[in-house]
Amino acid sequence: MLAQGTRILIVGLGLIGGSYAEGLRKAGYEVGAVTRSQKTLDYALAKGIIDSGSIEVTEDYVSRFDIVVFALYPHVFLSWIERYQGFIRPGALLTDVTGVKRAVVYKVQEMLRPDLEFVGAHPMAGREVYGVENADSSIFKGANYIVTPTPANTEQAVRTCEELGRTLGFGCISRLTPEMH
Repeated sequence: MLAQGTRILIVGLGLIGGSYAEGLRKAGYEVGAVTRSQKTLDYALAKGIIDSGSIEVTEDYVSRFDIVVFALYPHVFLSWIERYQGFIRPGALLTDVTGVKRAVVYKVQEMLRPDLEFVGAHPMAGREVYGVENADSSIFKGANYIVTPTPANTEQAVRTCEELGRTLGFGCISRLTPEMH
């Protein structure tokens, strides 16, 4: 189990980000979110999907979290890292939900400050709908979860990322290189 008191930030509160938030909050973790829409934020707060949130990326808010999960399109994710990584607390673990790995994992790792670590992950789950209004952590139950470590990753960070998958209820958790993914 992830350490008690672990605070998790979801960046991007659509279907998958919202489902992560819901599942992690149900598991007892403090979950925050950064999203672009006030309507999305208000919905997630009202439904208890998240504990807190912001439509602005601020150091005061982002620096509170131990794990940051990016549920963004790859190009938006890369831009976010470039612009805001200075707001992330030293030692934080970063992961994502994108299905694109070779084009993202190494770029993010090259861009990051040396006191941050990024382990790519891909939840093999979803629905034909989108948006936080359709968030449902049960979509992860029994599904596959792929972690894509590189030589730049520590074993502890990879295991923490795998534990995130177990906490969310994924059935088969496997490791693949970004190239094999």
